[in-house]
Amino acid sequence: MSEELHKRLDEYIRSGALPMHMPGHKRNPAFTDTPGDITEIEGFDNLHSPQGIIRDIETKASGIYGAADAFISVNGATGLIFAAIHAATFRGEKILVASNCHISVWHAIETSGLIPVIIDPETDEDTGAFGKVFPEALEEALKAGDINTAVITTPTYEGVISDTEKLYGICRRYGCTLIADESHGAHFGVCGNTKFPSSAHADMVIKSLHKTMASPTQTAVMLIYGDLPFKDLIRHYLAVSTSTSPSYILMSGISSALTHTDTDAFFDIVSEGRSALSALKKLRLYDKADTDPSKFVILTDGYISGYELSDRLREGYGIEVEASFPAYIIAMTGIGDTRDSLKRFTGALIDIDRSLGKRSEGPVNISYPAGKDRRFMLGIEDAVRSERALVSADKAEGRMSAEYLFAYPPGIPVLIPGEVITEDALKAIRDASHIKTDPFRDYDGSLFTVDI
Repeated sequence: MSEELHKRLDEYIRSGALPMHMPGHKRNPAFTDTPGDITEIEGFDNLHSPQGIIRDIETKASGIYGAADAFISVNGATGLIFAAIHAATFRGEKILVASNCHISVWHAIETSGLIPVIIDPETDEDTGAFGKVFPEALEEALKAGDINTAVITTPTYEGVISDTEKLYGICRRYGCTLIADESHGAHFGVCGNTKFPSSAHADMVIKSLHKTMASPTQTAVMLIYGDLPFKDLIRHYLAVSTSTSPSYILMSGISSALTHTDTDAFFDIVSEGRSALSALKKLRLYDKADTDPSKFVILTDGYISGYELSDRLREGYGIEVEASFPAYIIAMTGIGDTRDSLKRFTGALIDIDRSLGKRSEGPVNISYPAGKDRRFMLGIEDAVRSERALVSADKAEGRMSAEYLFAYPPGIPVLIPGEVITEDALKAIRDASHIKTDPFRDYDGSLFTVDI
């Protein structure tokens, strides 16, 4: 295996080669501070058909996670999800999808012309968020037949981990390809490290390397387990969805990140931080079984809202959390955290906890509409292209949505083009509009509906 890309780039830059090629900054320090930003030149391989140093990175990734093969992405997990779904399906087929799947899954379903069959994971009583996928719900949907592909999310944004060994076993019995969006589990399943959970059991497992590992934003990897007959199509659809000028800065970042994989040391630091939070009296660490210990989900239990807690951490302690919700916050850790950074975070929480007064009535969490109640009148692709009308939300019930409406983070759709707008969906929208930070992107109190 050739040496890692970031080292090769450094050697090339120091060689003093004159770049009579893209990009236009020409490595002139007056115009750029990233001299490693090159194009596809001799000796540096090509992401769209890798056979050299980039292919070595993919081989290294597959070895680190114990996979049969791997594909890297500079278009995030989104590009990999697109490629996986397009490669595994034929236009017009049904696809089983958990209702808490990310918007990128729905975009891939749309562009593939697929028919979604939705199943609901459990709903957590503390957060109101979706949790584990029920094996019984998966099997019940597959029993009906005519479903060859399924997509699930594990762990969830809140860190809840599904029993993928059981889910994968069910899929294999029914001849169904399982795609696991494990974007938030890049630190799971690193060979030789045993303290975090294993990687998801699935045919294709997609990890956002930047979320918890030391890779730049917009980098990800797809791991292949087993012999997929459509594997060549994955590379094809990655080329379809990726720039023909992929960033060597990002690929170099992936190469570098794959040398920093001591997740057991990461686990030990996280565990010390979680232990420190046993001092909390009013705030509460979400600490159920089958959850990712690297996610610090802090439940406010009515003493303060998640938004207020986030504000106090930012304004009083210079700490920016990943996300805030009516009744909790999410603070993400990563392999770059240290004992000192976790002490600073846990110390701030304990300090705020001591200052809190009496409990008030807790805020209402946003409840997503149940998948079993979602009814589609048109395919997503057809609905997006249909004539549309703008109506106020209070007049939208019973009409057909012409747009996606999703809470971000974590990017789970409340409305999908082509589905009937229900009272449950409108309630979720109303609940969101009454809280401090409206998580529905670009929502102004009206909805686009198909004009029928």
